[in-house]
Amino acid sequence: MKTLFITAYHGFIARNILNTDVLKILRANSDLRIIIFAPPSKKELFEKYYGGPNVIIEGFDLDPIIRTSKSKFWYRLAFLLENTQYVRDQRAEYFYNNKTIFGFLNYQRLKISASILSSLPYSRTLYRWFNSVFAPGNIFEPFIKKYNPYVFFSTDIFGEQDVLFNREAHKNNIPLIGMVRSWDNTTTKGVLRVIPASILSPSPKVKEELIELHDCNAEQIQVVGLPQFDTWLEGPTLSREEFFAYIGADPSKKLLLFAPAGSILSDTDWQLAQILRDAMDAGNLPDVQILVRNHPHHPADFSKFDNDPRFIFETPGVQLRSDDYKGAEIRPDEHDHLRNSVYYSEIVMYVATSLGLDATVFDKPQILISFDGWEKKPYVQSVKRYNQEDCLASLVALGGTKVVYSADEWIAAINAYLKNPKLNQDGRHRTIGRHMYKLDGKAGKRIAQIILNRLHLPFPRIGKFF
Repeated sequence: MKTLFITAYHGFIARNILNTDVLKILRANSDLRIIIFAPPSKKELFEKYYGGPNVIIEGFDLDPIIRTSKSKFWYRLAFLLENTQYVRDQRAEYFYNNKTIFGFLNYQRLKISASILSSLPYSRTLYRWFNSVFAPGNIFEPFIKKYNPYVFFSTDIFGEQDVLFNREAHKNNIPLIGMVRSWDNTTTKGVLRVIPASILSPSPKVKEELIELHDCNAEQIQVVGLPQFDTWLEGPTLSREEFFAYIGADPSKKLLLFAPAGSILSDTDWQLAQILRDAMDAGNLPDVQILVRNHPHHPADFSKFDNDPRFIFETPGVQLRSDDYKGAEIRPDEHDHLRNSVYYSEIVMYVATSLGLDATVFDKPQILISFDGWEKKPYVQSVKRYNQEDCLASLVALGGTKVVYSADEWIAAINAYLKNPKLNQDGRHRTIGRHMYKLDGKAGKRIAQIILNRLHLPFPRIGKFF
């Protein structure tokens, strides 16, 4: 029996990997033992949903290591070697909030250093070498001795926990397969510190960024798609009547889905909801229902709307630790709920999220909100800056989403899409090829096949997977 190590530290790994065909196919192979590493707070939940005769959940807390000054040093240095729009905006926002002589000098120092270091030949290579020698190591050694793993599978190669995991694979000469978790990771997480021998990219766009920004070779990157959407091609899991009853909505009215930025990114989400309410009250919008899907990790406060039946609020995920706002886990039934929510919504509206990709699966009209309610904020504090980030800017350039910069534009866009849902449809089709590779229901199978090939194990021929 061979052993595979898998990481599951980020809150979206359950949705992206564990709830998909990837884990189903892997654990169907009786010659394979799977060890899933997760925070201790998730151990019980993961054992309930993903444990099995050949699946072991190891609750291993890496936060104390990540919080050390040594780890923080290497983490911060990684952002001086990637000078993307997102990184520049983050630097400018920090200076805006720390307007002192010291803050100004520090901002200029970082700005100049990043400009030079990110363009110097071999700077990233030197960084990775020093990082491998001097950063914290030998962390997984007890587990390596205990289980004797044959392959490491890193599900989030830019994640802090996975960086420690991946470094152990290199030091112990264990084959490492790594996956880019999200479409924005290549431009928002600093330079890739450990380059796996085999990299799984969700899209052609991410593959290009891995090559351009992180020195990866095209030959080591395989584009596989997004496995969390494989089952979506089958349509919803509930009828419209069942879904509307489940969320407490009126089936005689149309439903719009709205994903706010969340409390960390914006303090004006409630104003956006108020704009929708005012438009309905004034007759500028038809009498629709708004399903507000809060960010699972940092929900916004919509208490002002508790008594308005036109608004339905939900915060997905289960919070396992009160001190870990990023620790909310998306359970399998909640992934299906998102699938139904998108399917039965007439329009998907969002601020600073990847929900545009979800909407594209069902060819739903989508609106990207790029204004701060009725406030006029400077760029470094406005939600406008999120829409200039590399991934969202690329999405907008494809023409599949409508960007609105004011309340009037937003209401007009909603009415236009309600009248003609096929507007911008060509752009949504282009988005699939650029940011999702292809929608064929086989992304999970591709990932599992790559891992099994590296393990030299057969692909299980089980009917439900085909």
